[in-house]
Amino acid sequence: MYDIGAYGGMIADRGRMAPYAQALGRAVKPGAVVVDIGSGTGIFALIACQHGARKVYAIEPNDAIHVARRIARDNGLLDRIEFIQDISTRVTLEERADVIVSDIRGILPFFERHIPAIIDARTRLLAPGGVLIPRRDTVWAALVSAPELHQRYAGPWNDRPFDLDMSAAADLAINGWGKARRPVELVVPPAPWVTVDYAEVESADADGELTWEVARHVTGHGLVLWFDAELDERAGFTNAPTEPELIYGSAFFPWPSPVALEAGDSVSVRFRARLVGNDYVFTWESRVTGKAGAEKLQRLQSSFFGPPQPPAARLKRQSAAYVPRLGKDGEIDAAILAALAEGKPLGDIARDIQERFHGAFATWTDALTRVGELCVKYAAPDV
Repeated sequence: MYDIGAYGGMIADRGRMAPYAQALGRAVKPGAVVVDIGSGTGIFALIACQHGARKVYAIEPNDAIHVARRIARDNGLLDRIEFIQDISTRVTLEERADVIVSDIRGILPFFERHIPAIIDARTRLLAPGGVLIPRRDTVWAALVSAPELHQRYAGPWNDRPFDLDMSAAADLAINGWGKARRPVELVVPPAPWVTVDYAEVESADADGELTWEVARHVTGHGLVLWFDAELDERAGFTNAPTEPELIYGSAFFPWPSPVALEAGDSVSVRFRARLVGNDYVFTWESRVTGKAGAEKLQRLQSSFFGPPQPPAARLKRQSAAYVPRLGKDGEIDAAILAALAEGKPLGDIARDIQERFHGAFATWTDALTRVGELCVKYAAPDV
């Protein structure tokens, strides 16, 4: 969940906001119906009203929606915006939208359930001939020389801190990925990996191979991925590492160790993104072959191998035949949710939980805090 400062950072990101405002200005006609998915503090909904929208449905699961409602009231637009605190895939509307606008990506378009949400909205909420903003995203990749960035992943574990062997953690760290901050040096020309056309996309997953021939002597440290967003035929932005930095940043996927590259070396990378539950598993399989045919790198890396839990245990827990047993925290939460479903007052639930799970809560207030957190997360919104 974002905090209010994060929403402020998004609004202050002119490289992102200005193209969105331009695209909305061209798409929203007087009397239009607009759906704003992931509305946050409501900036897109407000802009749609400025351009003549008759009705805007602002959908946002975060409590920031309450701030958005106050902002709409302060701008005299509360009568034209209906705020819905929920996930868009659970929302049913009385009318279809002429325009659906969203910005629920992360560093890459492959972020949480962004793509399934757009597929669902396109299918259920968009009128025939309606407009989707964004229109499409093209994801690009390039090899990079970025020693400081790579050091963040492997260095703390391979440098033998206090003369201790910490290399077991390095095996986990190099299967992780994160935001790339400047400076990074592109080793090869960027290549397109995949294009997500939101009018046609049907799968949340992506799979593609990238190949390059190295033109000079340089050290490679991994891959950087970014996307070019096409909002409409005239507006867009990019989070490419060669352009002014946006709030998104770019995505860095490290190699296990630096690779000395020479002119004529061949590099191929198969890159895959697979949605598992609410998160993506990224896999990058890299091969570097020298001009004379010597193999410099062949390695399969995956964010699946990144968490401390062994992959075999994770696979077992995700199999269709696995029969789980709730731990103590799970039993507590299940009991609280059952009591909430029965409509009991929170104070009574907290008292019962404290007595039932002896020693789990030092005080009734501690139990009430746990009950309240689950109530905020799962209770239906007040009408």
